[in-house]
Amino acid sequence: MISKKQIGVLLILLFTICSNTFAQSGHKNLLAGDKFYRSGDYQLAEENYRKAREQERELKSTFNLGNTVYNQERYEEAIDHYTAATQLAPDNTKRSDAFYNLGNSLVKNGNLEESIDAYKEAIQLNSNNEEAKYNLLVAKRALRDAQQQEQQQQQQDGQEGENQDQQDQQEQEQEQQDQQEQKQEQQDQQDQQEQEEKQDSLNQNPPSQSGGEFDTSRLDKQMLDSLDAMKLLQVMDNEEKKVQEKMKKFNSKRKKPDKDW
Repeated sequence: MISKKQIGVLLILLFTICSNTFAQSGHKNLLAGDKFYRSGDYQLAEENYRKAREQERELKSTFNLGNTVYNQERYEEAIDHYTAATQLAPDNTKRSDAFYNLGNSLVKNGNLEESIDAYKEAIQLNSNNEEAKYNLLVAKRALRDAQQQEQQQQQQDGQEGENQDQQDQQEQEQEQQDQQEQKQEQQDQQDQQEQEEKQDSLNQNPPSQSGGEFDTSRLDKQMLDSLDAMKLLQVMDNEEKKVQEKMKKFNSKRKKPDKDW
């Protein structure tokens, strides 16, 4: 009969064997992933790195899984894997590399401010990380250019909005003016029509002296116009006579010119 002590020893041996087998399988997946990654087959590399990561969550499988999805332009997922790699790294140099790749993924994803923080962390962990220093300068310049472009766009949008407001105001004023002119034209036409109707009524039904209302103001105005015209003709006739008399006097006093021999 097997004792409890012997059973415990057997369980330990079985666990050790399984662990070694599991580790060997994970290592094989890592090697296969590296092989496919070097050949550029990132999908098969991703499959093997995921299998290795399922068997043992460690830095290399996590870091390289980030590389495969990065090369497939899945930058948000790469950010997650590189962030996990920064926590699994056993030393500052490897953590610096993880932060460097994290910064690259953030740049590709459009997170410039966060990428600057990642590059700074990579440099702080490893002052010899020249790639991180270079990319830090590039990210800062890109962020500055983006901010300037955004500011210029806002100014341009504001100017266009102001111009549009002015144009709308001018159009509104012109519309109001057109409406006023249209109303005035309609009023003038109405007044003219009323005048014509009134004149037609007078022509068809002239007022009698024995009865009915008589438009004395209209008759007086016509009479005044006729009298003014007669006075104007008389003044013009008198002025013409004066001019003719002056011309006669001038010609009579003028000397005859000498002969041209």
